[in-house]
Amino acid sequence: PRKTTADTPFPMQTERATIVLKVRNLTESDRESLPRALMNLEGVCNAAVDVLSGVVRVDGAASDSELLRALSALGKQAVVVTHTRGAGGAAARPPSSSAAMRAKLFLRLLKRNANCCS
Repeated sequence: PRKTTADTPFPMQTERATIVLKVRNLTESDRESLPRALMNLEGVCNAAVDVLSGVVRVDGAASDSELLRALSALGKQAVVVTHTRGAGGAAARPPSSSAAMRAKLFLRLLKRNANCCS
């Protein structure tokens, strides 16, 4: 059951989002088990796992903290790389190329890794 708490403010619960997470040590079995587990969360519409890149993409209205808790409960360490939420999200931007998206994701991951250890 979904709770209304300080870490899941009301507006965030009802707005659809695409959330990209970087997850450590993904295995082939995670390709099916993680989306199945994430789809059990209220508000999650779709979940996809890219084992090779270690990226999990989730579409829906679940909060970042709910997704991180669910992955942690499965023994997976994850960080949110990026998310789009609400009217100012991805729908408002023109689509970009696949290569540009990969480059942007890579730069964000590098920045996050640099900031985590300082």
